[in-house]
Amino acid sequence: MQFDQQHLNEIAAFIKRSAEISFSEHRWTAGIKAVGIDITPVYRIASLVDRYDPETLNLLFTPKEIEICQFANDSYQFYAICFAAKEAVGKALGTGLAGIGWNQIEANLAHDELSVSLHGEAKIQAKALGVQEWLANWFHWDGHVLVHVLAQ
Repeated sequence: MQFDQQHLNEIAAFIKRSAEISFSEHRWTAGIKAVGIDITPVYRIASLVDRYDPETLNLLFTPKEIEICQFANDSYQFYAICFAAKEAVGKALGTGLAGIGWNQIEANLAHDELSVSLHGEAKIQAKALGVQEWLANWFHWDGHVLVHVLAQ
């Protein structure tokens, strides 16, 4: 994946804008424990979704995520957002997804707003880091999805 300077500037502006919105809407004043970011090409997730049966997709996505993605206007983009959210949270936890089931990180998309819920080992690792709350934002451009998360 290669980005030109315009893409990098757009990404930097998005992250800055998202952080400002996140802080103002949620009155976060301090205590950010971790940051995670992921960029996912939508075509790769579309290929994955088309290639595998529902039982296999249940290994990556929760039933709630699959339901939301299947009824979304751009199903593949929504799947890519869920996938990138899991990767971003794994990075914020500092372990990636080692030892964490994909379904233990759930992306919740409602009216284009993204939030995450943790279960099982992911929740245990977050608690060990002192994380009490997650803020998540997403952005799409040129066939890619960028998700970043802040943990407080």
